[in-house]
Amino acid sequence: MSEHTIAIIGAGPAGYTLAQELVKVGGYSIDIFDKEDEIGGAIYTGIPEYRMPKSFLTKAYEGLVEAGVKFHFHTCVTPEMYEKMKEKYDRIIVAIGAQVENTFGFDTGDGVYAGLTLLYDLNINKNHEAYKKYHHAIVWGGGNVAMDCARSLVRIIDNVTVVYRRSEEEMPANASEIRDAKKEGVVFNFLENIKDILRDENGQVKGARVVQMELGKPDASGRRSTHEIVGSAYLEEADLIVMAIGQKVNLKALSDSLQSCEGHSTTDKNVYLIGDALTGPKTIGSAVLEGKAVAKEIVQSFE
Repeated sequence: MSEHTIAIIGAGPAGYTLAQELVKVGGYSIDIFDKEDEIGGAIYTGIPEYRMPKSFLTKAYEGLVEAGVKFHFHTCVTPEMYEKMKEKYDRIIVAIGAQVENTFGFDTGDGVYAGLTLLYDLNINKNHEAYKKYHHAIVWGGGNVAMDCARSLVRIIDNVTVVYRRSEEEMPANASEIRDAKKEGVVFNFLENIKDILRDENGQVKGARVVQMELGKPDASGRRSTHEIVGSAYLEEADLIVMAIGQKVNLKALSDSLQSCEGHSTTDKNVYLIGDALTGPKTIGSAVLEGKAVAKEIVQSFE
C-alpha cells in the first residue's frame, strides 16, 4: 500500500507538530516547506533566545528528518507552486501564520519599525549594533510581541517606553513578561495611545503625538473599550518607534480563491488551514493543539 502524500506549508509549531503526529501513525510521505532556514516559525524568528532557548527546535527537526520527513527551506510557496501542489499531494496543510503586520497607515523606515520586522532583524540578522544610535524608543502595543520588542531594545538602549491604550489589567501579554520588562527598566504608559508619528525636515522620527485614554464598557473582545480624553494630547519625544499592534493573515499570497470554511477546511478540496493562519495570532500552546487536532482530521479523512 502506497503512502499518502502530505504537504505542509509552514514549519512553525502548528506545522511541525502536525508532522510529528502523522509520523507516529505512519503511512505518510511528508514534505514541509518554509521560507526560513530552520523550523519554528515565529518561535525562531520572533522570540528572543534569552526568553526561549531554541534547542528543542533542533531536537524536533532531527526527529522528523530521522522519521523521513523532507524539508524544503528557503522556499516561499508561490501561487503557481501552490496550484501544482494541489495536483501532486493528497492533502495540503496551510500553516503560514499571521505575518502581515498592522501599521495603521504609518510609513515604516527612518526610525519606524513594525514589531516582527524589528525582532527578525535582531534575532536572525543579529543587527544589534544598528540600534545603538537611538536614544529613546517607544513600543506601541500590549501583547507578547510588544514585550519582546521592549525587552530586546532595553538591552541595547537605556530609554524604552511601552505605550498601551488600556490598563495593565487588560494587557494581553503574559503577566510574567510584563513583570520582567519592568524589572529590566522598561517604562509603561498605560491608558495612552499614539495618534500620530512626527518626523523632522529630513524625515527622521522625532516623536509621537500621544493622547490619554479612559476605559468604557466591554467591547467585542471582552475587554473594556477605550475612549480618548479630549484635550489630553501631548508630544512624547522619541527617535525610534516600534509598532507591535497586531498581525493578520494573507491567504492571497497562495491563492485569490483560498478561504477558510467550517473548522479547518477551506474552499480548496483537501486543503486545510491550521494555527495562526486560521485563528489569527495566538500562543505556541494553541498552535501545538491545532497541529494535533488536524492530524486526527487528516487520519480520519483517509479512512
